[in-house]
Amino acid sequence: MLKKIFTTDIQIKLGSILLAILIWFFVVTDVEYFFDLEIPLRIKGLSNEKALNNEIPELITAKFRGKGHTLLWANMTMPLSETGLILDLSKTKNTQIYRLNEYFNEHPDHFIIPRDYKLELLHIVEPESVWVSVETMAHKELNVKVQADIQTQLGYMVVGDITVEPTKIIAHGPQSLLKEMTSITVPMLQLDDINSDVSVSLPLTLEPRQLFDLDVKTVTVSADIQSIGSVEFQNVAIRLDNVPPGIEVSVIPQHIGLEVEGGLDRLLELKPEDFIVSFDYGQYWNQDEQLYAPEAVLPMGVKRVNRFIPEKIEIVQK
Repeated sequence: MLKKIFTTDIQIKLGSILLAILIWFFVVTDVEYFFDLEIPLRIKGLSNEKALNNEIPELITAKFRGKGHTLLWANMTMPLSETGLILDLSKTKNTQIYRLNEYFNEHPDHFIIPRDYKLELLHIVEPESVWVSVETMAHKELNVKVQADIQTQLGYMVVGDITVEPTKIIAHGPQSLLKEMTSITVPMLQLDDINSDVSVSLPLTLEPRQLFDLDVKTVTVSADIQSIGSVEFQNVAIRLDNVPPGIEVSVIPQHIGLEVEGGLDRLLELKPEDFIVSFDYGQYWNQDEQLYAPEAVLPMGVKRVNRFIPEKIEIVQK
């Protein structure tokens, strides 16, 4: 019997329920309410020669009066509208406190809201006042610094430095804050398991964002990723360092070979003269020793020396 009640004329029953909900909705939303809404606080009137040097709330809470359906419509569409309280800073010279309710009462035309909202703004709930400080606008060139952690796949390496383009940007903002700044840092870039060249565009910001404007909004961080290989170089001259005056020293052989490991594309570009192989006589020579391991200064993109050919050199003092 109970089952028959719920299954008989189900479409009629559902229609009745929906109609009841719809009637309830129109009755409830046609009632007048008092409610709080967040609205943007918009700045205007600040000349190109002036800049804010303190942050101002982007949203304020205001109490409104209106019908329920208006509230529903406002909540759905207000973020897309031009609704807001306009704070005119054209007459602000240094520092000023704006008491928002007094300001609204004196300048009701500075509250912008679409006509179809049919809402009445009663008063500002919070903040009750806004502190505004302005000063001379400054323009300064800042170096762009990159911070990145790039982990390559096994058998690959980063060749050279991780670079950023552009390397300098112009920042616009309050003179007192820009005065001590020399650089701006790109957001941290972290990549793992990389086996090809990297070129990533990243947003560039200077905090607090409300106080600064940048002539460049994005920068490109790049890295040269190469597979690791090994190449042998011959006839690399050996240099003697820190030999005292009046002492004659010779090295045997005068040229050496070396097998090096690094980015393969980079290695294929190099020549023997790009390597510096040396022996520091003043630091390492010992009269009881004759054979020594040389040292090498490696060009960019070379990871290490796998072996010298021959492995040791002879130092002869005459």
